[in-house]
Amino acid sequence: MSEPEDPILPPEDPGLPEDEAVEAEHDEALDALPPPSPAAQAVTGAAGPSPGKGARHDLIDRRDPLYRECKGYRLRLDPPDLARLRELPGSRGKSDDEIGEAFFDGQAERLASAIADDVPTPSEIRVVVDPYSRQAFLALENRIRGILSF
Repeated sequence: MSEPEDPILPPEDPGLPEDEAVEAEHDEALDALPPPSPAAQAVTGAAGPSPGKGARHDLIDRRDPLYRECKGYRLRLDPPDLARLRELPGSRGKSDDEIGEAFFDGQAERLASAIADDVPTPSEIRVVVDPYSRQAFLALENRIRGILSF
């Protein structure tokens, strides 16, 4: 009787050695695959600075904040907040600039009025957007100073 620790070796194949047979099967399988298309290639890390062929430059992610002066306040939408605005209805196909400007066009007066009694002017206010609850949080430095539904 054999010990349980003894390995059981498979019978040897008189054909190709095992490593060569596996390599030959692998090569045949790779030859049968079509070449990958550019849309199927994985991209890791940050995207390059220039858009791909045919991509609209104005739909590229924005890397700088968007500002709007209103009633002595400098309202700021950072890139992550601009990206959150894409979740709102009517945002499809628009650039971050277009979405952010449209948001400020409709909300800047209300945002500034919401903090007028609490925050001295001039101040830079970060507008943090939650598209799901449709609320804007107005932050001065690291403190929320106002919440406004839109």
